[in-house]
Amino acid sequence: MKRCWWWLLGIAVLFCLYGGARTYACSCVPPRSPSEEFTKSDAVFSGKVVRIYETTRKEPEIGERVSQHAVIFSVDRTWKGVNETHVVVYTGFSEAACGYPFEAGKEYLVYAYDDTDWVTGICSLTKPLSLAKLDIEAFGKGTPPTQHVAAEELKEDRLNPFLPYMIVICVIGFVVILYVVQTRLQK
Repeated sequence: MKRCWWWLLGIAVLFCLYGGARTYACSCVPPRSPSEEFTKSDAVFSGKVVRIYETTRKEPEIGERVSQHAVIFSVDRTWKGVNETHVVVYTGFSEAACGYPFEAGKEYLVYAYDDTDWVTGICSLTKPLSLAKLDIEAFGKGTPPTQHVAAEELKEDRLNPFLPYMIVICVIGFVVILYVVQTRLQK
């Protein structure tokens, strides 16, 4: 029984050494005017959310992979930066991570910036299209996108490549622990 405690203590130490996932909080500067946001953004377009899926991507600012939502838009009008009929925009997993709460089937005016992918969040002036009348008046009617891209062509393969290995290691560890405990209890 004493050895069992040593095993449990060893496992607890390993968990402590691993640490935990880092957490980040969202803090936004006061909102800018639509013309200021237009100037600061790399892309401005309106479109309908076709699909939302969970993924991970490397965040350039912190150099780590983070969970995010990938939002596929069918682009209706573009003012800047986007010329494709369908684009993927990444946003934080929750509002606490600055993620914009997009809903499938709804239309939005999106202000995005380019950090190797299109990214937006609650700190931008991204909003439902029904609330974007003043923005659109300031920018004009925009133009329809000219480069056809099918939504199916957009990549969804951004899952952590080590995830299957981590799951296998955890399962093996759990089986070993059960085996050790079982043999100790039988003695």
